[in-house]
Amino acid sequence: MASFEDLGLRPELVEGLAAEGIEHPTALQLDTIPALRKGNSALVRGGPGAGVLVAWAAPLLDGLEPATGGPALLVLVPSRAIALDTARAMSRMAASTDHRVAALRGPYALPGHADVLVSTPEELAVAMASTDVATDGVQAVVIAGAAALLEDAGQREATERILDALEAETVQRVVVSEPVTPVVRAFVDAQLSRAIFLPSDAGRTDGTEEAPVQRGTLRTRTLEQEEALELPHLVGDLLEEGARHLLLFFRSEDRAADLGDLLTLHGYGAGEPGDPDVPVWLATDGMEARRGLGDTLTPDAGVIVVSVDAPPDADELDRRHGGGIGGVILARSREVAHLRRITRQAGYQLQPFPVPAEREHPAARFATELAGVIEGADLDPYHLLMESAVERWGASEVAAALAYLLRQRGKLPASGQDGRPGDSPEGAGAAPGAPTAFVRLFLSVGSRDGIGPGELLGAITGETGIKGERIGRIDVRDTFSRVEVDEPVAAEIIRAMNGITIKGRSVRADYDRQAGRGGEGPPSPDKGRGGAPRSGPSRGGPPRGPAGRGGPGRGSGGTGRSGPDRGSSGRGGAGRPKGGPSSGS
Repeated sequence: MASFEDLGLRPELVEGLAAEGIEHPTALQLDTIPALRKGNSALVRGGPGAGVLVAWAAPLLDGLEPATGGPALLVLVPSRAIALDTARAMSRMAASTDHRVAALRGPYALPGHADVLVSTPEELAVAMASTDVATDGVQAVVIAGAAALLEDAGQREATERILDALEAETVQRVVVSEPVTPVVRAFVDAQLSRAIFLPSDAGRTDGTEEAPVQRGTLRTRTLEQEEALELPHLVGDLLEEGARHLLLFFRSEDRAADLGDLLTLHGYGAGEPGDPDVPVWLATDGMEARRGLGDTLTPDAGVIVVSVDAPPDADELDRRHGGGIGGVILARSREVAHLRRITRQAGYQLQPFPVPAEREHPAARFATELAGVIEGADLDPYHLLMESAVERWGASEVAAALAYLLRQRGKLPASGQDGRPGDSPEGAGAAPGAPTAFVRLFLSVGSRDGIGPGELLGAITGETGIKGERIGRIDVRDTFSRVEVDEPVAAEIIRAMNGITIKGRSVRADYDRQAGRGGEGPPSPDKGRGGAPRSGPSRGGPPRGPAGRGGPGRGSGGTGRSGPDRGSSGRGGAGRPKGGPSSGS
């Protein structure tokens, strides 16, 4: 595999990229870096997801000579927000080459004296006219995000004025765009004499490519909230479809380790591809993962492939998702143009994989339930119960501990009782919307019957009409299963499931007599008082996922041990996957 050293970049810049987890160039970087290092003006076709920032910034920083009194490199972008993002991203690379980067209208000291100045064309043109920014020492200018920038007539006119003010024969000009629109192509023809196209088909405008043979459909999940919130939801949704394993691709080892740790904290054990004891496999290179998995990765193997970070090019997309495997791509808005082009090149269509409309984040749901209790329940007996604890530890610490117990055990002991979960004082019933307990049920079907968590969830919701949000953790064993359910609907589920047939096997349903006692066998046939489980609510992990027992073990070689049925408990952190990153950002 090629390296940045092979492309001739100076050692300190290579080390700076490695510190950011960028160790191997993408296809676009392989094409672009050598050409720009030679001083060529170019049209670079690429956007976020293809590694485009490194593709043009690394070679220009590599050859940049410090200027006196003004910038040596100008970077023009469509908006002030993009200018700040670009300046921050470039600063991490430029630190290794001792160049200073600034955004013209950002929180930077003396931006006009930085080596690299990032700005919108209109703001830079004003600063140049007022002599706030001197351009005598400019050696190169980059127009990044040209498709959006040049569509704005005011920005396009300001860009032309800036280029006219520079020494045309000595200033290297680079236009970066995804997609290449007719306006972009016309601008390049007018302003960049003898420009080269990177890659070689970059001069084609969108819609002029030959349509490839259609090879299938890939689903996309749009990132609508913070990645740390969305990824565990996506993993849970896909495992509920019945997948035994998810193969997740990232652009670097650092990204794989960090997000693998995140999933482990959410109860989804993560490890290397092929580990049968974890539901989530982490990878960075499609070819290496395919070679390592061999016959394990087939269309009917129960493995769903997920590109958490966009494939940098059509070839990598095909290595990850081709051969009938399909899968899902987590799409960020800034990467949509790149994804559309590479999926079109590879012969795939994109199909939305929407977030369920009724889904609510657990933190928000908990806050809603808490508000219902505070506003509607009789809490006087509980104030007496908590008085000494609050005096000793403080209200915030006690509240956090109670939230922990609520999550782990389902109920809290009530005032004036003997501490058994489920007891409550006379008249102190929960208000509508208050948190309720999860109890564990036993069902006499398991993995030997071809049953998985998805089938059980579908059978329960289909037979009862109960919403899936009232079903918690599903633990499928060889000959039986345990299912955590909201206590008020437990008896209804038992009545509905007893005697039905799933995949040819008659089902017996009852309260789980082993709940809370650590036993592994099926329940005893006798019932406790009133049909309630003898040992109280389940101590299982968070709903809809295996519970991680240990902290994440980055770099330690440990992997989560949660089984493919999502019911086992994760015992360790997600180790770093093998294989180098692909630096796709």
